[in-house]
Amino acid sequence: MPPLPRGWWQRNWKWAVPLAVLALLSVALVFVALVLFAVRGSMQSSDVYADALARARAHPDLVVRLGEPMTPGFMPMGRIDTSTEGGGSGYADLTFTLSGPHGSGRITATAERMRGVWLYEQLVFMPPRGIDGRIDLVERGTPVGPADALP
Repeated sequence: MPPLPRGWWQRNWKWAVPLAVLALLSVALVFVALVLFAVRGSMQSSDVYADALARARAHPDLVVRLGEPMTPGFMPMGRIDTSTEGGGSGYADLTFTLSGPHGSGRITATAERMRGVWLYEQLVFMPPRGIDGRIDLVERGTPVGPADALP
């Protein structure tokens, strides 16, 4: 009796398994990239991030220290929680890097939203470790955004 012919899997498993693993890894990588870009986009479109970046770029001491143009890092870190109850409340705690021709550092923005208005708890530039020179960019209670845009 002649031997049974080998099936497709028996003939091709040596290249099919690595190809299937590679395909699964590619799908997972695309999914992670989509999630990261969605988070990055939502952070960068927030009022607190946009205002913190604009204030940092306009602060005279920071312009001297970092030089122009100043560019933010790729991925802001932190969280933004908002609610529409009670006229709009929320909390933001963001950190992002800012670099210029003369150096770089980290911007930390903490703000609270009450009745629809964001107020800074702090907006601070921190240089790299071991270098003195913390710069407070706003006073506590400063509204986020231009003063004439507030209700």
